[in-house]
Amino acid sequence: MSRVFITATDTDAGKTFVTAGLIRTLLDRGVQARAFKPIACGRDASGQNPDVAALLRIQGLTDPADIGLYDFEEASAPLFAARHENVSVDPGKLIGWCQERMAPWKVGLLEGVGGIMVPLADGFLVSDWLDRLPDMDVMLVVRSKLGGINHALLSLEKLAAMGRFPRWVVVNDADRQGPEMLEMHVQALQPYLSDTCQLVALPYSDGRAYAHSPCMDQLAAAL
Repeated sequence: MSRVFITATDTDAGKTFVTAGLIRTLLDRGVQARAFKPIACGRDASGQNPDVAALLRIQGLTDPADIGLYDFEEASAPLFAARHENVSVDPGKLIGWCQERMAPWKVGLLEGVGGIMVPLADGFLVSDWLDRLPDMDVMLVVRSKLGGINHALLSLEKLAAMGRFPRWVVVNDADRQGPEMLEMHVQALQPYLSDTCQLVALPYSDGRAYAHSPCMDQLAAAL
């Protein structure tokens, strides 16, 4: 059994893009797998969270409750999105839900929200959420852009201090900055990664072919 917590250096770094590509690749290989997005913030004109909608569509599902627990209207940190609706994220309920929903699957992918230090509730960050799921491997998605190296190294430092150094680091050209920016990130991060951490560079894609890319095949093969 494999359990992966997918976090990132920034919002819009490409967590859903990576999660969606990975779950589709696994399903195409016949792996018993499920991708979850327990907390979502922000809905589009159709009234749906676009990340949740993408993960549902790829997995042939229709009910957001199949992959998520909290779905807030406001596009902000969950602490404040929940307050906007006069509710709050319950850490105990969140942890229990994640453990229960992932249990039946050979591979469970759990997509976080924002970066590792995003507040979910009073005194409860994404890092605390991860800390309460000790059996999960970590995948860090790095946004390849100006300032991205700094964000990546700070995130790696935090994860190392938690004793949860990533098993994978995916440098993603989410903003179409080009191969030179992508390579700079790879070269800058490589000296700070452990021998057991797999570094993957993900070139920009318009989303129509990512599931069949060598990058996704490489990640799927390790699960």
